This record gives sequence, C-alpha cells and structure tokens, in this order.
Amino acid sequence: MLVDSAIKTIVDRQYDIANGTINSLPLPKHKKYTICNLRGGIGKSTLSFNLTYLANKILAVDTCPQGNLSYFFDDNYFTSNVNVRDMILPYIVPGLGRATRIAHRISATNHFFTNESFYVPSDEQLYLLPAQMTTAVNQTSGLPSPQREQALESILLSLKNEIDRELAELELETCLIDTSPFFSGATHLAWHATDALIVPVRTDQQSINSLNLIFKVLSDPASEFRRHLPSDFPTPKIQMVVLTHCGWSTVRNARNIPNQQTVIYLKMLKDLVSRNISHFTTDDPDNHIALLDDFLGSGRISSALSKPIQLLEAGDTMRINRVKVSVNDSVAKCKKQLEFISNSIW
Repeated sequence: MLVDSAIKTIVDRQYDIANGTINSLPLPKHKKYTICNLRGGIGKSTLSFNLTYLANKILAVDTCPQGNLSYFFDDNYFTSNVNVRDMILPYIVPGLGRATRIAHRISATNHFFTNESFYVPSDEQLYLLPAQMTTAVNQTSGLPSPQREQALESILLSLKNEIDRELAELELETCLIDTSPFFSGATHLAWHATDALIVPVRTDQQSINSLNLIFKVLSDPASEFRRHLPSDFPTPKIQMVVLTHCGWSTVRNARNIPNQQTVIYLKMLKDLVSRNISHFTTDDPDNHIALLDDFLGSGRISSALSKPIQLLEAGDTMRINRVKVSVNDSVAKCKKQLEFISNSIW
C-alpha cells in the first residue's frame, strides 16, 4: 500500500511502535510539560491522566476549571481545602497568605496508582482568574520601569514558582500541567511555568486551526501572551504534537497504515509543523508528531473507572448508562503508543 512521501517516516514508524521495536523519538528531555490546545474535546485530560500513570515521582497540576483531570485522581477533589487557585491568587491579590504542601498523593484516592505521584486539584473559580490577572497587570502600568517589570514577573511566574516549590518539597522529578481550552488566566501562567508544550490535535479541521492559533499566540508581539512580557522572557517550545482519534486501514496486512481521514489530517499537520518548525525543540518535523488511536470502548471504560489504559485488557466489559461497553484488541496498540510518547518526553 503506497504512502505519501511527506508522511512516510511517521507512518512507517507505526509498525515499529506496534511491534515494540522502537523506544522513543530523538528529542531533548525536559522536567515540566504543559498539555494544551485552544480547543476542547481533543483528549488533553485523558492524555495527561495516562502520561501521569506512566511516570514516577511526578506532580500533575490541573489548571482547567472543569476539573476533569482532578476527577480522574479523586472524584471528591472539589472538597479539598487547597487547590491550584490558592497557589496563584496571593501573587495577584496583595495581602493573601501563601499556602504550602498543596499537592495530594494520588494513590490515596485512586487505588490504581501505586507509585510516587502527586497532584494539585483544580478549582471552578479559575474562571474568574483572567479578569483578576488583567486587573493586577493593569495596576502595574503606573510603576517605574524596574518595579513594573518586577511586579509583572511576580504575576507571570506565580505558577512556576509554586510548582518549583512543591517539586522541591516533595522531592519529585517531573511535572505535567493540564490546561483549559482558553488561553487567558491559568493557561497563560502554565505556559510560563513549563519547559515545553505538548499539543494534542484531533483529526478534524478545528483542531488544526487551533494549533495554528497557538503558533500565532507564541509569535505575535501583540498577543495576550507576549505583549506584557519583559524583553528577556523565554517563549516555550513545543516538544510534541499528538494526533488523537486516529483510525487505521482495514485492508489486509495494513493494520498500521492510517485510514484516509487520518492521512488527510496527518498531511495537514506535517505541513503546518514544517512551516513553524522554529517553535519546536528540534529542526526535524518528523521528530515531533506522534499518533494515538481512538480509544473507543477502552477510553469510555477508562474514564468511567478512572483507570489508566495500561491496566485495561482486551475483553474487559462494563455497562455505562445501561449499554455494554467492551475493550477491543486495539488496546494493546494504544498502550504501546502511550509508552512511546512517555519515553519521548521523560
């Protein structure tokens, strides 16, 4: 079966991933990643949940007010006394005391986790953070230049400073930040807190458009991200784009060849990454694109049980809303894809 030369390297790699003969992409390793795309429903929280399970000594931080990642870790997370908003707010509202030891051990509330993993829960009041940040930033405008830059830096690096403190206090090695589909507020701070970005992109045009919007936000001097930045502030690079909800050919002996819809969006994605390669951590576009199956029944069961994909087995079943849902054989390939992504970032 012929494969377009533009995506041949990426497609050929799927055989090696499925067979376990390739371990990772040749990428620089970082300590802190932010998973983001300025669109909802593409698998950010699901990817964050499963990558957290595959890591050890990790801090997962949920900055999305919807709290999907927090729910995976603890279905009563919203009863927590302290959360990610408590980390940020003292830097924005003068006079508030700063909380410490905010992170929770995941294994205390999700028995599928047995390693040294912690998380910082979300808060629905994060919806208010963009307005609070705008007010705080505007209040710095009347300050003399050195003081203004110091005040801005305190706001913009608030989440970074608090995450670094938690990592040091808990002696953790890595961090993964889940974000909302909106740039303003906590997502903005997450970009300053991270070493690199991981961008899930679904096989649809809206997701491709959202990735293009990320490139614009990162590069446009007038964007909300850049217009308040002191001149020496770094801009995060993108480590990986994960094309989610991929489908595969049903032709005999072509089970690792993408189907026509996936090929269309993979070619569009490769072209977009190639044209914006300066935003990535290497100069080879093929290094930065990973494919991830549509989880189908596996994903529904994983979400319903807050159980990582790695622990599911083909044939597992359960009833969800009175409908029987099954894990099919493709879960084995999903596991290897997730392991490949994890090995490529840590």
